[in-house]
Amino acid sequence: MDKTVSCLPTLGITVVATVARRWENGSNPPSGDGGYKQNTKVVFKTVLSLTLFFSVSAASAQNDLPRVLIIGDSIAGMYSSQVSKELKDKVKVEAAWRPTDLVLNSSSVLEHLDQLLGRIDRNGKPVPQEKWPNWNLIHINVGLGDLVHRVPNLKSLRLLPISSGGVIATQPDQYEKNLDQLIRQIKSKVPSAKIVWANTTPIRASRSNVFKLGTEIEYNAIAERVMNKHGVPINDMHTFVKHLINMDKPAGFGADPFHFDRKPIHMPIVRVIEKAFRLPPMPETEEEKTSKQNSKALKSPK
Repeated sequence: MDKTVSCLPTLGITVVATVARRWENGSNPPSGDGGYKQNTKVVFKTVLSLTLFFSVSAASAQNDLPRVLIIGDSIAGMYSSQVSKELKDKVKVEAAWRPTDLVLNSSSVLEHLDQLLGRIDRNGKPVPQEKWPNWNLIHINVGLGDLVHRVPNLKSLRLLPISSGGVIATQPDQYEKNLDQLIRQIKSKVPSAKIVWANTTPIRASRSNVFKLGTEIEYNAIAERVMNKHGVPINDMHTFVKHLINMDKPAGFGADPFHFDRKPIHMPIVRVIEKAFRLPPMPETEEEKTSKQNSKALKSPK
């Protein structure tokens, strides 16, 4: 959206407020101008009309932007706001809303897909079809919620360390079935949307012992097989993050070892969106440079 248009409503409101204060205070014009108040009323109405016009124009421009939906677990929540900030006034990026107590995995995302797509509101009521969001691109990942270890034979998800008898939340064969059904449903429900799968980010050691090191590699291979079957491109978040953080450093965030040393990991999603909508690419970030350099160093012969 044109930045000039986007700032005009604010400018108009400022002018209206200034004129209104002068009018209300009964300020007198230079000598001899007896029509000051009448002229002020005209100016006030004119500027107010222009302000409303440009406000509507700005809102219309925002509504015309491509819409991107990001579906995922707590990690998606971390990077979606950063992606939205980077692409402000170019693309409308939204994180799928979900209840705070809902752990997203390949089973729960299927169960709550309509809510994640914005077709059921936050009160659990159906949204009228004419008000359904029109998504142009859906960026999705589920995986860590499938790899966490939990109390066996319990309907609700309760974490349990592997050493205490915790079992993996989703078996590999079920994960594959769930992903296959998930992609089929998204394509059926939102046929006009481009789908991009993000593979699962690396697991590293943590004191909680509710994840088994390396399990994401097997599940990423399963996801790749499913995505290839359906022609869905993959955003390789795993490789980017693996070469960005210190994988030998134990995570210090309790049960969730995935906050990546507080380093931003959103740029691969930005690149996917730039490519999808043919946007001018942003300059390469320091995190991108670091990940590339570490990847090259690992591949170079010693």
